[in-house]
Amino acid sequence: MSASSPLPQRRILGLIFLTVFMDIIGFSIVIPLFPHLLDYYIKAEGSAGTLIGALNAAAEWMGGDTDFKKTVLFGGLLSTLYSLLQFIFSPLWGALSDRIGRRRVLTLTLAGNALSYLVWIFAAQFWVVVLTRLVCGMMAGNIAVASAAAADVTDEKDRTKGMAVVGIAIGLGFVFGPVIGGLASSVTPADFLGFFGIDPKSLQLAHGTFLGSFGLNPFSVPALIAASMALLNFLLVVKFFPETLAPERRAAADAKRPSIFDLATVRSSAVRRTSFANLVYQVAFTGMENTIVFLTFALFVYSPRDNAWLFLFNGACMIFAQGLARQLVKRLGQRKVIMLGMLIAAVAFFVVAWIPATPAVAGDGAKTTFYLGLGLISFATGLILPSVSALVSLYSDASEQGRNLGILRSAGSLARVIGPVTAALLYFHFGSHFWVYIGGALLMLPAIWVVRGLPEPESERLKA
Repeated sequence: MSASSPLPQRRILGLIFLTVFMDIIGFSIVIPLFPHLLDYYIKAEGSAGTLIGALNAAAEWMGGDTDFKKTVLFGGLLSTLYSLLQFIFSPLWGALSDRIGRRRVLTLTLAGNALSYLVWIFAAQFWVVVLTRLVCGMMAGNIAVASAAAADVTDEKDRTKGMAVVGIAIGLGFVFGPVIGGLASSVTPADFLGFFGIDPKSLQLAHGTFLGSFGLNPFSVPALIAASMALLNFLLVVKFFPETLAPERRAAADAKRPSIFDLATVRSSAVRRTSFANLVYQVAFTGMENTIVFLTFALFVYSPRDNAWLFLFNGACMIFAQGLARQLVKRLGQRKVIMLGMLIAAVAFFVVAWIPATPAVAGDGAKTTFYLGLGLISFATGLILPSVSALVSLYSDASEQGRNLGILRSAGSLARVIGPVTAALLYFHFGSHFWVYIGGALLMLPAIWVVRGLPEPESERLKA
């Protein structure tokens, strides 16, 4: 299918958007559940002879004297493990898609995702949950394949548009996934069966800690939604997604996908420095993102449903900022908008850091301060991320845009490996969120310094 024909290109980009959007929703459904999910398994089977029992013992040896500190540590490790596998497998899936085609690899990875979520529904033991996250991490390379498909159907002039489709789908998926997961968590398997007129007692199910011999658990309904999304995504790709890489082009396709490790080979020093600043910012942001549900659990005893509304608020702030960014860019340019966003983020991190970790000391104003800080961080992210992509595009020659944007996205993936585990270890060691958010604020300083030294893109100099 020709990339030059506008209607097929638009349709394929729409399918790519839908595929990535649904995939990220399925992955991020678990995010608001983490504190309660981990606490459930610690209490249900946190004894010797089980995986979580062994982790429990290791955490206690490291100084984890409360179940809360253990859940923070385990949550960070699970998030990092997922992101590490995604980081490793993305270039492998991308290289395979260069040889056998995008569509076949997408169907394989989406089928793997659907299977892992299906197993999660019946996760009676913690090791099963870990297994599902391992499989999801390995299959998450489909984002790289979707990006390659977007590059297939766009020429050099429109490559930025194709990459933007993938980026927007990822951003929206991270907004709606946690909202769906948080709201679905209030529905138990017994409630779900009752909705369809099935008596749970006839299947030997109960509302207790252990929901029957089927391995159903309090998080089976969110898992069912994630599995349904993945299965629907798989069927859509099988039925409607065309192959974007023609057989005659596969031999010439570059089997080596762009990654952060290729940063040193990028000709433009401005692209290298922008990618580095993006990596630093996203380490801070993903550290916050990973610990936020633990913070709300500690300060406000939030349920997953409460966290759903928090993520919706954050998403609204981010979307509002992205709309405002267009006007700010016209006045200030991409580089100054990024600096403004990082400055706002630094202040916001400090605001959240100074909220007392003890609810009784924090007082009634803590929740207002908390929402102010989190809203500003999300607002700052809405300013920063689109402008970073646009700046890399402006610094790149037409022939290098796809590769350089791929390296930028790889920097974000590496940040998702570093950020969660670093934040979790800080939270675990100090027993409060203070150093997590102080660390985030301090990271803004080198990031701002790097962006401040970047040159103005030629196109923006000409406008001025």
